[in-house]
Amino acid sequence: MPTMSFVTTCKGRLDHLRHTLPHLVAQPDSECIVVDYDCPDGAADWVSANYPGVRLVRVTDAPVFRKSHAQNLGAAIAGAPWLCLVDADILVSDAFMASVAPLLVAGRYLRPQPVSFGAYGSFVCARQDFEAVGGYDEAFEGVSYMDDDLYVRLEMAGMGVTGFPGEHFAAIDHDHELRTRHYEIKDRPLNHRINFYYANIKHDLMRHGGSGLPLESRRAIYAEVKRVVLAHAKGSTGSTHLEVSLPVRSSVPQRYAWEVRRKWIFDLVETRP
Repeated sequence: MPTMSFVTTCKGRLDHLRHTLPHLVAQPDSECIVVDYDCPDGAADWVSANYPGVRLVRVTDAPVFRKSHAQNLGAAIAGAPWLCLVDADILVSDAFMASVAPLLVAGRYLRPQPVSFGAYGSFVCARQDFEAVGGYDEAFEGVSYMDDDLYVRLEMAGMGVTGFPGEHFAAIDHDHELRTRHYEIKDRPLNHRINFYYANIKHDLMRHGGSGLPLESRRAIYAEVKRVVLAHAKGSTGSTHLEVSLPVRSSVPQRYAWEVRRKWIFDLVETRP
């Protein structure tokens, strides 16, 4: 059994994968998994022809890229006890495995330090810890904040974070248009606003007994956040206001036809001009 499973996803990034995959395949004591998320460039076919030892996940009929779903699909077939999730545009150095091997300790996840913008979502985590927190939250859409959400949930579950030299991860430079090409919302700041708002609401619910929120409930919250933020972006002024109903709870048997219904109120307020 290898020590590390490298997981990378590809949708319209075959040009990057041609440069980065050879470095992943060359890593010792590891396996490599590529998720072709309905890639218009035919990434899976290229990988199969050139690197038959790489494990493949093929997703079809998915015009919109759902990164969280893609990452979870790759992690689900991993055979190693440790996961390294890297984007298709990340060049991993030949010395990476030797550098991180002494740092692989249960209850810790690893991030590059300092971390560059391009490598922000790339990290190392024990597979059992990744699974224990449910992996990536598939309610997220678009390009941002899903990584932060996972890091927060790992730490809420008692995991610590350890840094490894950031020089081991180098991102291939490219423009933002390529980042958003296969997402529904092309405006990155707007997408970030939605995801940031949703994540903060969800984390508050988790801290107050909502850690087991099912995916359908999270998707309903996300959809409402998205609706409110998009409506605000069309020309409203002031803060973005949202009310979230909390579950009805009773600490004593109900003897009367009464119940307490609670709501949390959230306002997303712009703090910079």
